Amino acid sequence: MAKENSKLFNSLVKGLNEAIEYSEGKKVSGIKEHQVSIEKIPQFKAREIRNIRTKLHLTQNLFAQAIGVSVKTVEAWESGRNIPQGPAQRMLFILKNNSKALSLLGIKNS
Repeated sequence: MAKENSKLFNSLVKGLNEAIEYSEGKKVSGIKEHQVSIEKIPQFKAREIRNIRTKLHLTQNLFAQAIGVSVKTVEAWESGRNIPQGPAQRMLFILKNNSKALSLLGIKNS
């Protein structure tokens, strides 16, 4: 029993020392690091939003349905009365850069 406790203790000490080393920025064998960077959310304005929608050949109604907002919201964005926030800006970025994203939203545009 003492031998098992000693083995467990040594393993715990080793793990804690590795955690300390890692937190200090040192390389620790057996630990894989994966870095993710996220591009800043753009700020699309009225004209850009209208251009995205028309490039996708969507009416305001279909565009609103595709991104999950009301037609009034799309109208306000395109007239400059309102500016999309957070997730809506990210969705506009995706649609501007990848028109195939429409199919992921359940829109079949032929």
